[in-house]
Amino acid sequence: MDYNQLLIKQFQHWALYLHESQFPNLGRCYASALRSEADIVTDINPAETEELFFKIIPSWHRTVKELYGECRPNVAILGNLWPHLHAHLVPRHKENKQFYGIEFADPNPKGLFIDLDRNISSEILFKIRDEIKKKI
Repeated sequence: MDYNQLLIKQFQHWALYLHESQFPNLGRCYASALRSEADIVTDINPAETEELFFKIIPSWHRTVKELYGECRPNVAILGNLWPHLHAHLVPRHKENKQFYGIEFADPNPKGLFIDLDRNISSEILFKIRDEIKKKI
């Protein structure tokens, strides 16, 4: 998939994308630093920190909560598979959610988040992207 198709919004220092793995964490996104030289978490500068933690994460959390119900926002900055500064924004829903004819059930809502290998069609991914895009 062309990840640019999943772009939700570009900010001054970050671009917010819908993560293509929505199962089991409906509303999962990631923010990618726009600076090409930003690699690891210690490369983050004060302007990026402020925008990510005081603008992007709160607006993402508010939007996902409004669209899909109460959730606990998890943030992970790893960079193991993709060596570029980015943050995973993972909503943790305690209760199962039914959207788009799919049941989203987090098998371990109090533990580490995991990707469950379940394909969701591009059509549904674009619906989720567009819902978030309208409200963020």
